[in-house]
Amino acid sequence: MCGICGEFKFNTKNFSNENLNNLMDSISSRGNDSRGTYMDDDVFLGHHRLAIIDTSNKSNQPMKVEKYVIVFNGVIFNYRELRSVLLKKGHSFSSSGDTEVIIRSYIEYGSDCVNYLDGVFAFCIYDIENKILFLARDRIGIKPLYYLHESGQFYFSSHMKGILKNMTKRKVNPIALNYQFTLHSVVPAPHTIIDNIQKLEPGYTITVHKSGKIDKAKYFDIDKIQLSKYKTNEIYENISSLLTSAIKKRINVADVPVGILLSGGLDSSLITAISKEYKNNLNTYSIGFETINKEEGNEFYYSDLVARDLKTSHEKYSVTNHDLLHNLDDVIMSMSEPMFSQDSSAFYLLAKNVSKSAKVVLSGQGADEVFGGYFWYEKIMREKDLNNIETLSKYYFDRSYDNYKKIIHSDFIKIIHSDFIGENYVSNNIESRLDQMDPSLSMLDKVFRLELSMFIIDDPVKRVDNMTMSHSLEARVPFLDIDLISFMLSVRSDKKIENGEKCLLKEISKKYLSNKIINREKFYFPVPPLKIIKDKFFDYCREILLSESAQERNLYNTLYINKILEKPNEHFTNLNGNELWHFTLLERWLQLNIDQ
Repeated sequence: MCGICGEFKFNTKNFSNENLNNLMDSISSRGNDSRGTYMDDDVFLGHHRLAIIDTSNKSNQPMKVEKYVIVFNGVIFNYRELRSVLLKKGHSFSSSGDTEVIIRSYIEYGSDCVNYLDGVFAFCIYDIENKILFLARDRIGIKPLYYLHESGQFYFSSHMKGILKNMTKRKVNPIALNYQFTLHSVVPAPHTIIDNIQKLEPGYTITVHKSGKIDKAKYFDIDKIQLSKYKTNEIYENISSLLTSAIKKRINVADVPVGILLSGGLDSSLITAISKEYKNNLNTYSIGFETINKEEGNEFYYSDLVARDLKTSHEKYSVTNHDLLHNLDDVIMSMSEPMFSQDSSAFYLLAKNVSKSAKVVLSGQGADEVFGGYFWYEKIMREKDLNNIETLSKYYFDRSYDNYKKIIHSDFIKIIHSDFIGENYVSNNIESRLDQMDPSLSMLDKVFRLELSMFIIDDPVKRVDNMTMSHSLEARVPFLDIDLISFMLSVRSDKKIENGEKCLLKEISKKYLSNKIINREKFYFPVPPLKIIKDKFFDYCREILLSESAQERNLYNTLYINKILEKPNEHFTNLNGNELWHFTLLERWLQLNIDQ
């Protein structure tokens, strides 16, 4: 994994060194092994490399092959197979990694090359002769890709910060703001919290011409995956095979050691157990925080248990409240977009420690969304009296639209009303998406598709990528393997929960794990000081929300903020998030990224 960036000029103006430095600085933490640039009269391409596959200089980027130049972030798991095919077609290779396979696939197949790639990726290929940029993002959106098209130029980057710094006018996107506070900071592509900066949708490519024309194309549509009828034994066999394959290729497609983030929950424990069959000397890592008001901050009992049973080399990190507070600004600065979830801090501090001894880790994100691990899935399946959006909002919306209008200053509400379709943009758009899905799908089947195409990408996936890559640590997520996802979406939703949450995965786990791990009570990992906010953490929040910049921005309803500050631990969202932390996080992110 790496960081990529670039600028494509449609005019005759010279490049600004300051703008180019902003782009490169914003991705520097994503790869500390090498730094490279390519430049001609029309284009600048930048790259910071985290060397995982073919660690030699031959795979440094930008990489030029014939009349093409590539910058690439990600990993192609089937690059060896593709390489063999391309060799038979007459291509030759000067490196042994996956980067050159992508560019030669583009030479062979053109824009259709993405259909041949099994992996997670965001890349840009520049056609030097024809002055064309071709950009692509993987099917699920594991790797980020932001862009800005304005004022005679096109910027792109793995991180929004560099693009943001190059803008002359930085404004909050009112549509994204509504998503931010409604969907627990999930702002789906193409929107971002900043007006005019967009992110490429998962499963899309864009072609940018010297004229300034942009063509966008979809090459993968998760909604087109159809349900199939399977016998129970067929389901188990496929899950076992696909999950094993997903883990195996994420371990084997690397020329450096691969560790595992082990919480002690079912998901990470199962990854560890299966990995153990293909790798003897496993390194595992876990993190915990101080307990506050009986709010438990670690799972060390279970992670220790799994590490002992599987004989891994296990490291655990205990974070004090002092350390957490000291790192909060750094956590927020690492966010491409503001993210409310408390465990951003956990991933940041875990990555900070793990990166001292590792470059690649496996993580258990996605298992709940793929296998039906949340308690509300069964409730959704049994809902009869409510329509689609009413059902969804009960379990996914932090607050109602009426509440949202109470917390945002009236000046912003005016902007929102002029920009929004109808009165509630978020509800209208999600309802439209649900209505466009196959009518034969159940509500729960539709929810699983929303989870894997929207909710998970712009919350946990983005969070893990941002926090790990801020320390040049690559996190791989086997539960979000495209083949595994495609199969599980073809399985009827009721099958996934008919014997309780994640019943299919639990059955598979019996081969590898003890009942104590399989049947343990689900633990939603908290960071207690950001849920029960007091003492110095309260002072941190208060100072930010009452600061001069916050007053000038005038984003929030002052009366509402004052009410929360009076009783900070009595105001929680419908999804049990502390409102004080939500308001603080967004305001501080804006201070660090817009005001500076």
